[in-house]
Amino acid sequence: MMLFFKKITTHKTILFLLSGLLLVSCRSNYAILTIENIQHAKEELSPEIQSITLMNRSMNSQFQNHREDSLQMYFYRKGFQLSNVVLDSAASDTTIRALAALMFESGRYDVVVPLERNFKRTLSYDIIPDTLSQSQVREICTNFNTDALMVLERFSTKAMADYSAEKFLDGNSGNVYSYNATLDLKYDAFFRIYKPGRNTLVKEIALSDTIYWESADYTLEGLFSKLPSVKQALINAGIKVALDVDSKLSPTWIPEKRGYFLFKSKDDQGKKFMNENNYKEAGQYWTEMAQSTNKKIRSKAEYNLALINELNGDIDKAIEFGLKSFYSFYRFQTQTYLKKLEARKLALQKTD
Repeated sequence: MMLFFKKITTHKTILFLLSGLLLVSCRSNYAILTIENIQHAKEELSPEIQSITLMNRSMNSQFQNHREDSLQMYFYRKGFQLSNVVLDSAASDTTIRALAALMFESGRYDVVVPLERNFKRTLSYDIIPDTLSQSQVREICTNFNTDALMVLERFSTKAMADYSAEKFLDGNSGNVYSYNATLDLKYDAFFRIYKPGRNTLVKEIALSDTIYWESADYTLEGLFSKLPSVKQALINAGIKVALDVDSKLSPTWIPEKRGYFLFKSKDDQGKKFMNENNYKEAGQYWTEMAQSTNKKIRSKAEYNLALINELNGDIDKAIEFGLKSFYSFYRFQTQTYLKKLEARKLALQKTD
């Protein structure tokens, strides 16, 4: 039994060492990098719209920039138990500024927010105005040199506060109170996107949702310290509207792992170029390697050239080199990579 156990142990140790060597070998001959692939939004605007002017037509004379402390005191005086429409100009303007930043950061759109960005409005806050005229759209887009105009046509927020206190008897300290409070912020927003031309209206976006906060504590100070102020909740609603709209119109970037083959365990020239983000030089280096008569070397270089073309946005060329690598010398890695490239091509075709 002792000899048998010893043999098993020795055999496992050899396998472990061999697997370790294989792992080191793989790591030394293959480098990993993270790339970001674009995932287009379902309602993304057509490619002809690259730049947008953002303006606001939601505010009438009922809107005001409420002072945070005054607004909070009003709710406190009502016992923090009321449901009121609160029209805050800062919240409405936050929507425009936050949306501009989000759409620009997506890398898909150039965005202009004019200094004088508010249309004059006499309608009630809850009414959607008529569409802008062709001449208005053309004039604004011409003035700001943009492809389209996006207008916040309606914006409203309703704050719903609730407060309760419960008394119970504690054996040590006598009567103790437990306080509970909630703050619901319902928002409604409506956008239109216009472009110059005969048919100016491109898209309409309607949004309606509720943000919810809840707090519980044994002191009033602790209770309300856990809730945002009503003013902060209004501003949060403006930001949430911007996030909702951006998710409909802007692409997102998805991180994915990619790899490439090294031809030297130390001071590999291709790795040097990739670390410098010098894809042109890396491509030239691997193009030379792809002329090798050694099918294993040629296959690795062709695989790397597939990656270079993917990084440069040419998926068809990437697939072409992936297939060359596959037929030069079969590797499971190549087969897997080709499936990823085909999936990317299909996703891009659906978007187009």
